[in-house]
Amino acid sequence: MDQNRPIGAFERRITLLSVMIVFLLSAISQTVVATAMPRIIADLNGLPLYAWVTTAYLLASTVMVPIWGKLGDLYGRKPILLVSIGIFLTGSWLAGLSGEFGDLPVLGGGMTQLIAFRALQGIGGGGLFTVAFAIIADLYSPRERAQFAGLFGATFGIANVFGPVIGGFLADHGSTVVFGHVIAGWRWVFYANAPLSVLALFMILTQTPGLTRKGTGGRIDFAGASLIILASLTFLLALTWGGHIWPWVSVPILGLFGVSAAALVALIIVERRVADPIIPLELFKLRVFATANLANVITGAAFMGVASFMPLFMQVGQGMGAAQSGLTMLGMMAGI
Repeated sequence: MDQNRPIGAFERRITLLSVMIVFLLSAISQTVVATAMPRIIADLNGLPLYAWVTTAYLLASTVMVPIWGKLGDLYGRKPILLVSIGIFLTGSWLAGLSGEFGDLPVLGGGMTQLIAFRALQGIGGGGLFTVAFAIIADLYSPRERAQFAGLFGATFGIANVFGPVIGGFLADHGSTVVFGHVIAGWRWVFYANAPLSVLALFMILTQTPGLTRKGTGGRIDFAGASLIILASLTFLLALTWGGHIWPWVSVPILGLFGVSAAALVALIIVERRVADPIIPLELFKLRVFATANLANVITGAAFMGVASFMPLFMQVGQGMGAAQSGLTMLGMMAGI
């Protein structure tokens, strides 16, 4: 497809539909797992690592957002989106296979395998989210983009409402026998991404125009990305292990907090000096930007905390089935 010719209205609509499917993939991957998690940890004996299945995905996708955006600027949106979908689909498939073959070298048992593969899925998911919005920005003017905010909001709403229900239903009723081998229902939570991923790949390959590169050069801030990972990971490890494996006032926990703080200070120093920072610090001088992100942190923590742990409480504490807990979550999700 000629990248220099004008993009027609039909191609724009097809591209918009493709991007919405991609966005749905990214959004539903965060909600569909929650109601299946109690069944997963029962099969994989992974209660101490419960939160890390969600954390690994969110951490990987968050760190990769600016990297995918920069890669899209340098090499074009379409190829980067295709790579993102490929990584996301691979991570989903491997997550569904977690523990099927027992302990593995380096990856360990089923629960640590799942965490690693969820991180891989999150790497691809960050690209789905980022490049989807970048493509809309390439195709439509700022005035037109506002019209699509409702569509993407509705897509995220669909993922919130139906994700927990689908995850709970598959965990309870999705177990199947294939060639004499029993496939646990919760594994289909990850395999179910395949049809949408393949559909998105087909539409993007055949219908989406080859968008030209928008960037003018620059480098990826790998130092900044590494420091974000180090600061976040050590902080989360300290919160996870504190009071459980080691006392809060102990050398390992205080050391983790110290490393996290040092990495944060180093991140600020690096971001002030690099030509293309992964987080431009001057943005935080904008009151709207700073306030909106603070609000997003608070609401995101509340939402993900409740969405992750309420199914565990309902299934383990109150004896509900996974499907019933998913239906019970409908009230909160519909409200959001």
